[in-house]
Amino acid sequence: MSRQADYVTVDLPDAMLPGAEPLQRPAATEAGIPVFRRAGAASVHDGVPESLRERKETVFVPPGSPFMEVLHSRRPHFEPVLDTSPGTWLDLVPDRARTIHATGMHSLIVIPLEARGDVLGVAVFGRTSHPAPFSRDDLLLAEELVTRAALSLANARQYTRERLTALALQRDLLPHDLCGSSNVEVASRYLPSDTHEGVGGDWYDAIHLPGDRIALVVVDVTGHGINAAAAMGRLRTAVRTLAYLDLPPDELLTHLDHLMANDARGFDATGATCLYAVYDPQTSRCTMAAAGHPPPAIVTPSGDVTFPSLPTGTPIGVGLGTLQSHDLHLPAGTLPALYTDGLIETRQADLDAGMARLGDALVRATLQTATLERVCAAVIGSIVGDAPAEDDIAVLMARIQA
Repeated sequence: MSRQADYVTVDLPDAMLPGAEPLQRPAATEAGIPVFRRAGAASVHDGVPESLRERKETVFVPPGSPFMEVLHSRRPHFEPVLDTSPGTWLDLVPDRARTIHATGMHSLIVIPLEARGDVLGVAVFGRTSHPAPFSRDDLLLAEELVTRAALSLANARQYTRERLTALALQRDLLPHDLCGSSNVEVASRYLPSDTHEGVGGDWYDAIHLPGDRIALVVVDVTGHGINAAAAMGRLRTAVRTLAYLDLPPDELLTHLDHLMANDARGFDATGATCLYAVYDPQTSRCTMAAAGHPPPAIVTPSGDVTFPSLPTGTPIGVGLGTLQSHDLHLPAGTLPALYTDGLIETRQADLDAGMARLGDALVRATLQTATLERVCAAVIGSIVGDAPAEDDIAVLMARIQA
């Protein structure tokens, strides 16, 4: 804005930080001065000599100043010729007065950042090198710029709050005390996406059943944001309820499909995908069923990796029919890995290529480390690395004990 102003700052209250409410009325400290943070500063001069505060430093708003007036009235302060004579508000802030005199600031505009009825901060425009004072046209242009900036700031804040809410909800719904049994060791990882509109509906669990059996489940709800996290919560409740009824995997997923298809709060057209498996240590048999979900990776005791051909069926919530179970023999030393498609699917590669990468990562990880927790972490690190995940990733691994 060098043609418009020589110096610009934007100050935001602490209430603009995530998790706090917007500033409805300036909250005073013991000194009667609201506290702000310098969010940005720019100047036509190197080093921004007009600014007394660095970015992120605390900014105090003097009582009786144009800044306080703007916060109370929610109207711009327009001072084409800045009054720096004795007896003004500058007497209360000698440091600011000295800076104004030293830099030759002679014209001032202060505008509230306001959006959707909330005051989000204050923007200041000043002229030092530009000899002409601000005009009414300059004020109108500054107001237009600030209005757009305030709306963008409000949208960004709303997005951040919704993402944090969804993330907190999902993490609260994920099992905090995941544990295996005397026959099955389990480990898990969850990695939220950084590229979508927010956290999604990936979920996993290990549910203990009668006869020392254990159910392993992974769910991936379509979509992202608070609605996906809420849908995941309903699915979690339904899965656990049906699991405690000791239903076979195919019947459980069929009931889940019908239940969610009739849920008035429901899903979009593609619903959710799920893989549900029950391992019986008495027979070493694992019975599993999939609803639109990719098959598990099975690491054999000899170190080979296979992906069993499951009758995948349709996703949950579509309500198009029954699902089928598939039996596998899992001897001691076998490592089944359940996951959501965020681990294997990218924009650059299809599912087959992703499954091949997963198989290679599992072989390397099981050769390099003995602990299941480290295998789980190594696989995600090998596939995702330091790059942001394109989609949420949930991984649930198990190791069959003797």
